Amino acid sequence: MQKAALLLVFVLPISLAVWTVGCAQNEAPPTLKLDIRNVKICSNINYMGDYTVQPDATFDRGDGVWLYFEARSMTAKRVDGKFECWLKFSDFKIFDPNGDMIEHPVDIGDIHERDLDEIPNYIWLWGFFGSATDDAVGQYSWEFTVKDELSGAIGTGSANFTLK
Repeated sequence: MQKAALLLVFVLPISLAVWTVGCAQNEAPPTLKLDIRNVKICSNINYMGDYTVQPDATFDRGDGVWLYFEARSMTAKRVDGKFECWLKFSDFKIFDPNGDMIEHPVDIGDIHERDLDEIPNYIWLWGFFGSATDDAVGQYSWEFTVKDELSGAIGTGSANFTLK
């Protein structure tokens, strides 16, 4: 009887551990997220943090519309005493006032820095929409996705602007 009790004491924890590991393998891995902040609709962008926000995000038809935003919490990889960061502006959609998608470029650009002395607090990105003088009047929606190529983390954002 003592051997049976001893066997139960050892087999039960091992069985629970194997069952727990099996359950964990069936769960979907957590999705990593980039933190998208400081989304601005602008009339001009010069450089990181140097932009002109368009009042009320309202433009005349035919104006250029700029999107500025910052991605934070990206992965930095140490390479030969320096740091590497790599973000890809992977999806970019603009919807007209009727909700119809009028632009959808994919993989439109990336920022791949390989020789950084320190890990940046954020990386800034931008988009541009050149409106035409015959575009519909009304509110347009911008949706975008950025991917951290080193970790697979995804960040999404959106903004609205109006053509008058």
